[in-house]
Amino acid sequence: MGFWQNIFYNKSIHRLRQMLEAVRMRDFSLQYKLDNLTGEERLMAAEINSVIREFRETEHRHEGELHLYEALMSKVDAILIATDNNGHVKWMNSAAIERLCGFRFETIEHLAALHSSLPEQLKQLNKKDSRLISFTMPNGEERQYAASLTNIFISGIPYRLYNLQSVAAILIQSEITAQQRLLRVLTHEIMNSLAPIASLSDTLIENIGHKEKSGVTDEEMHTALSTINRRANGLMQFVQRYRRISGIATPVLQTINLSSFIQGIKELFPLTGNEPYRMIFDIKCSDRLLNIDRSQMEQVFINLIKNATETKAAVIKVTATVSDDKRWFIIAVEDDGGGLSDEVYENLFTPFFSTKQNGEGIGLAVCRHIVANHGGLIAAECVNDGKGARFTVRLPQK
Repeated sequence: MGFWQNIFYNKSIHRLRQMLEAVRMRDFSLQYKLDNLTGEERLMAAEINSVIREFRETEHRHEGELHLYEALMSKVDAILIATDNNGHVKWMNSAAIERLCGFRFETIEHLAALHSSLPEQLKQLNKKDSRLISFTMPNGEERQYAASLTNIFISGIPYRLYNLQSVAAILIQSEITAQQRLLRVLTHEIMNSLAPIASLSDTLIENIGHKEKSGVTDEEMHTALSTINRRANGLMQFVQRYRRISGIATPVLQTINLSSFIQGIKELFPLTGNEPYRMIFDIKCSDRLLNIDRSQMEQVFINLIKNATETKAAVIKVTATVSDDKRWFIIAVEDDGGGLSDEVYENLFTPFFSTKQNGEGIGLAVCRHIVANHGGLIAAECVNDGKGARFTVRLPQK
């Protein structure tokens, strides 16, 4: 190798090393001046400048995207926390700091500063699970979150993404949605009744006193009046059904033993042996005390169990447990009668929605009102890969 070739070779190796070091350190400010370079040396330096420039532009684009994602996540009301499989926090959005704890934490275990049970409640989540997490803050504030877990992979590395949504916010949105659906149902039902009443009454007004000229017979007059009467009575019955939902009395609370309450439910559904289903009661906290309006709460479980018996269920199971933090009773009615379609699931608690031919569609709406008046929650979900349904009632423990 000649003298000048050796110098060119050494310079080229040096520049390549500088480029590799810059890439390794993610420092893309490297730029060679080309003014005094010629030939292959200039081409080599220009090529390195081009490579570094592409890295720099890619880095800037990724930084812009990252800032965009951060800005978007900062606007999300839900609390998002990403950890590795050991519970070390890799990322959290601003809601996790502002709405959950007020500080940036490094591991899930650090959430014990809010409540000792919180880390364990999060660890018990799995990817197919969505559950209510509740705890009392050090200042006495009650917190409830609907929590779920998603497993994600980034560059082949597994992460756990926790999603916590305030139950209060969910309830407000659910209430707004329910009110909108109810308004549509009310409008539809009322208009269906008023339209023929208005039309027929207009016809009768036009022809009254001119019966001979109009050609309207007594029979036709009677038919029109009968139709008006029938639709008016139908509308009155509809309003009465609505009053049954909106006029639920304030619960008169009494303290009763859970086992006594469940026994009363069992007695309402005596089995003769001819039923197409088995009924199982699994009570794990029978010695606990409930503070409820017994009559109203019995009505809730009568509706839930009766609905289950009207499916194609082979097994109906009623379970009662206490939440991990000992603050809630969890009573569930589960069946294997075919699950819930998307349409049914979305409208379960909407008044007057029913899949039954002669159903009024107020049973579950009444259940929701009664449970809410007791300070509790009622939820539905599909289980067993969509082959069954579970209705869960959560009631505060005395």
